[in-house]
Amino acid sequence: MLALWFAACSIGPTPRAEAAPLTLHVAPEGDDTASGRADAPFATLARTRDELRALREAGRLTGPVSVQLQGGRYFIDETVAFGPEDSGTVEAPVSYEAAPGATPVLCGGKRIEGFRPHRGEIVVADIPEARDGGWVFRRLFVDGAPAIRARHPNIDPADRYRKGFAYVDKAIGGFGMSVGNIHNVGDWMEYRLDVPAPGEYAVWVYYGCDMASYGVEDMGGHTAVSLDGGEPVLLQDLPNTGGWGQFAWSKSAALALTAGEHALRWTNLTGGGLNLEAFALSNDPTWTPEGTQLTEPAAGKHAVVIQAEDFAAFNGKQLSVGGSGGSLTEFRYREGDLKASWLSEPDLEVHIFQSANCRAFKEIVTLATLDETTRTATVSGPECTSGLQTGDRYFVENVREALDSPGEWYLDTRAGKLYLWPSKPLTPATEVIAPLIKRMIDVAATPDRPVEHLRFVGLTVEDTDYLPGDGCIGYGMGDQGVMHLTGAANCAVERCRFRNIGRYAVCLEGGEGNRVRGCDIAGSAEGGVLLLNSARNEVSDNHIFDCGLVYKHIGGVVLEGSGASENLIAHNLIHEMSRYGITLKSAGLRNVIEYNELYNLNTETYDTGGIEVTQQERELRSGSTIRYNLVRDVIGYSSDNGRPVHLSWGIYLDSFAGGYDVHHNITVRNHHGGIMFQGGKDNRVWNNVFVESATTQGYISNFAGNSTGLVLERNIFYWTGPDARLFATGALDESVIRIDNNLYFAGANPVLLGDGTPFADWQARGFDAHSQVGDPGFVNPAADDYSLGPDSPALTLGFEPIDTRRIGLLTPRPAAAG
Repeated sequence: MLALWFAACSIGPTPRAEAAPLTLHVAPEGDDTASGRADAPFATLARTRDELRALREAGRLTGPVSVQLQGGRYFIDETVAFGPEDSGTVEAPVSYEAAPGATPVLCGGKRIEGFRPHRGEIVVADIPEARDGGWVFRRLFVDGAPAIRARHPNIDPADRYRKGFAYVDKAIGGFGMSVGNIHNVGDWMEYRLDVPAPGEYAVWVYYGCDMASYGVEDMGGHTAVSLDGGEPVLLQDLPNTGGWGQFAWSKSAALALTAGEHALRWTNLTGGGLNLEAFALSNDPTWTPEGTQLTEPAAGKHAVVIQAEDFAAFNGKQLSVGGSGGSLTEFRYREGDLKASWLSEPDLEVHIFQSANCRAFKEIVTLATLDETTRTATVSGPECTSGLQTGDRYFVENVREALDSPGEWYLDTRAGKLYLWPSKPLTPATEVIAPLIKRMIDVAATPDRPVEHLRFVGLTVEDTDYLPGDGCIGYGMGDQGVMHLTGAANCAVERCRFRNIGRYAVCLEGGEGNRVRGCDIAGSAEGGVLLLNSARNEVSDNHIFDCGLVYKHIGGVVLEGSGASENLIAHNLIHEMSRYGITLKSAGLRNVIEYNELYNLNTETYDTGGIEVTQQERELRSGSTIRYNLVRDVIGYSSDNGRPVHLSWGIYLDSFAGGYDVHHNITVRNHHGGIMFQGGKDNRVWNNVFVESATTQGYISNFAGNSTGLVLERNIFYWTGPDARLFATGALDESVIRIDNNLYFAGANPVLLGDGTPFADWQARGFDAHSQVGDPGFVNPAADDYSLGPDSPALTLGFEPIDTRRIGLLTPRPAAAG
């Protein structure tokens, strides 16, 4: 019987029986006791996988295999696992794919039924499996759209990024704000100082510092204070505090002061970072400040406290003022924002955004205690990783009392009840889905055997969940996928559609030679495609959008780890992302990023880029290429007590990223510039178009004095904003960078450097000797058409026109219009 059945499932004649192709069929209405033939399909992927294993074990599976899924919904309540025994070969791959013309939908959730009226517009359903925490889900979908987990303050549908938040209040005593991004040589701040009595005053500095990763253990001697324009006095004894948001006091200098008003100036002499919260000057030799609750000096003595943000004047290309971190687990809240009664909620979560000061992630923590007298809250959990600062925005989620608006829901895990205020009245046709699983497909190699030549094609995957953490704690980019392939080789995920998912759609962990091609990914709580130490893969022709709905420090495509080498990331359309379009985090060598279209990025995070590289290794030359990409509207949003602040670049070579060849890209409307060099070596940036950044058009940091061999040539820089400048720079000379043959156009405004230096003076320093100032003659910049007219002066400088026709998706999809 088995031989007859096998022959019946074969497709077409073959020269050798053992190489005959095999087709199995799966259908939502199928039966796992059936044969798997077209007229008797299986019901599940797991049953089909097991059938193939049995055939292979019997030696009867040597040809290509096509598992064809018929259209309809497949409710999957546990992960489907594949191992080396499920592999195909080059000649005989194994494919799980949509049947011709069919749309199979793999649903990772369960229908919730039996709703009944509760109170007002709110309905309730019993979920026995959820009682006593047996099933905790964090997302809910109503007719295919995500519902809102009950929260306070309520989300504002008109602006979900900037409205609907509470804000951390200042600490008692006026502390809680700091000045950061003052790491450049020559940055300074000046203060008005009223000295009550003459004498020698100790200068105490309240600061945070984490320069160890840059080879600096102590910032002593790098900065100074001066009085009334006098000689600088070095600030000593400023060791690393363990983090930029971890503040400590240090007695760093002494000044002889006369009574009356003075001007006190702090200056960064040699470069390097400090976050400054306060200075304190005291003539009491026994007075020692601790924390933010300062004691009084001895009788007849004085202590003058200066908050760092209260400067009267400053010079700082990147200077920012924001909340300063005190405790990792404690913050003050404003009247009415939190309630002690909420402490009894078993699954309440506090979602805190780490705001400004280069912080760019969100923590999900538990509310532990509340002191309503001092308005002090304490939180707990593994995500308590960064000091909580004045102005950090937050909201509280899964609070029954906060179920007060249409579209919200609340899960009571003690009683096993789901409460829902539907956006419109429920009908028998309304479908409410709660996710059961996080990982739908798990492909896992063994230490000695990869999984090879396994393909997933044309499948729709939806309604899955995430777990708190998921590798996204702090600056973690994530480490989980809905389809998770570990140690896979020459496998593929093609033409699949992911929607309403909890994790990255696809994670390739280790392995090599895989493809993620032609997929649509939307509505992810985390990111799009994640490569962890995985090499020689292709991620192409994917439409990735509206991701980072829960965790924010994510990317459309992420390459992470030194093993992530020789990957091709091409022809993707990525937009509406909480953070990066494409990012390389300590990635390996010879990666190629090309022909991608990226826009509306970093909608909720700060200090960032559309295409971003973080390297850390000072001497590494990546040998990677970033070319023919269109990057526009990189927002770089954060807030300071609700006041919008922005910090973003189109292409960001951060943290010593070196050896990158960046050419034939177009970046448009990025806040701090089209390009950022941050301390790397031997980066070549040539033949790019950088358009209309808000503050400066580029930044050349020479961070920690590490940069050499940089090239910035034959580019077009175009801006018309009256307050915008050309470059902000660190200390530069010809050994750091060669800049020439560029074309600059500032509209009706003069071309000025970030510090106001005229362009002619910049040229006198040896930069841009052959560059020109003039209109590049774009065909239609108002419509974002930056092709050049035939008489463009850029052409005489050696600029090569950029053909944009190949940028973006290879196979346009209706939903990809943007």
